Amino acid sequence: SLTEAAMLAGSVKAPARYNPIADADASLARAGVVLQAMRETGFITETEQRQAETTRPRIVASNGTPQAGYFTDWVISQLNGIVGQDVAAVIVETSFDLGTQDMAERAITQGLDAEGEKIHAGQAALVAMTPDGAIRAMVGGRSYAQSSFNRATDAVRQPGSAFKPFVYLTAFENGRTPDDIMHDGPINIRGWKPSDFDGKYKGDITLTEAFAESSNVIAAELTDQLGPKEVAATAKRLGITSPLEAVASLALGTSGVTPLELTGAYAPFANGGNGVVPFAILRVRSKTGKILYQHKPGAPNPVMSQANNSAMTKLMVQTVTTGTGKAARLAERPTAGKTGTTQDFHDAWFVGFTADLVTGVWVGNDNAAPMKKVTGGGLPARIFHAFMEDAEQDLPVRPLAGSEVLVADTGDAAATPTEAEAAPAAEATPPPAPVVAEKAQDPFEKILNSLFGGKPN
Repeated sequence: SLTEAAMLAGSVKAPARYNPIADADASLARAGVVLQAMRETGFITETEQRQAETTRPRIVASNGTPQAGYFTDWVISQLNGIVGQDVAAVIVETSFDLGTQDMAERAITQGLDAEGEKIHAGQAALVAMTPDGAIRAMVGGRSYAQSSFNRATDAVRQPGSAFKPFVYLTAFENGRTPDDIMHDGPINIRGWKPSDFDGKYKGDITLTEAFAESSNVIAAELTDQLGPKEVAATAKRLGITSPLEAVASLALGTSGVTPLELTGAYAPFANGGNGVVPFAILRVRSKTGKILYQHKPGAPNPVMSQANNSAMTKLMVQTVTTGTGKAARLAERPTAGKTGTTQDFHDAWFVGFTADLVTGVWVGNDNAAPMKKVTGGGLPARIFHAFMEDAEQDLPVRPLAGSEVLVADTGDAAATPTEAEAAPAAEATPPPAPVVAEKAQDPFEKILNSLFGGKPN
């Protein structure tokens, strides 16, 4: 019908915003803009316009889950910087893998369906990339049809203890070793008294043990000794792009980051120590075959020494072997990672890697409402495990970079450890982009320009 055609035409400029399933009223309002433009340019009569505007089509949702909607939106946003606004006239090749995406969506859906209501967790996000930063899968939320806001790329949330790798790497760069012993006990850092989740102290422990058990006291003391600015600089060097407040509590992940940037900042641990910029677009061609853009891997960008890469790998393997991340461990494949949980359980994370994939999982609520004692070693680790078991099933087992470990420890993977973490969460949700009408020279061009910002080919 004319109304349906107007809804489809109106959705082209911003498919996510004007998705009739997600927001029928917004879609119909946008269709009204199309109908008005058609009447003004003589393509329909005033009577036809009124008829179409008073007709409300029956909208039927697909039985299937929309695939890769979050990834597609993100790629389109990246294209604007490469080919401008006329993204419809190009052919884009990406690093995306549909099979891996299916597994990621299934892990998120099944995890939230099984536990979400019981633990008061309404949303989750997942990003999976190869160690060089090529994105293979991206899930920005529980349902793209219900909410197209991409939590993987745009939700700024506190990482909690998932930030601690940057603290320990800074320590190793300043002469500490995994076997150094520190005292886990009450401390006072200029009036701030960090403590662990259970309020208990572990006494004298190695840095490896402190990391695996996610000691807040040790991380905070290290950051105070090293200097918060040094820790922030390390995080930036590895790929964190969000603003970081250089205070001692930074050690406990009090500055917000996105799942995409945090996962990308773990990639150097997985690839032997080279910094990466997460990417998905491999090549862009015009319809005539002209190459408009070609991704070119840059020269190696070392962001840590091989010795420190090995030290960090040791710590993160220990986390999934005996520490807070045991639920994430893969039975027959070397795995490393770190859990993260924020104060009052606003956010829970697991970010980890094998030799083939680096994957970050976030679980929480859009309104930052607290969950019911959800830690990074719980649902996020189980989602990571479910996804990685599927995604890696046909790949050969390989050792982690900087490690001779081939098969992970086979201890009790059923345990769900608790962990101590940091402070309240924050989410920055960008406002929708305004619809801009442009000038046109003829009726058909006027409609296209005003609605889509483009010209007929």
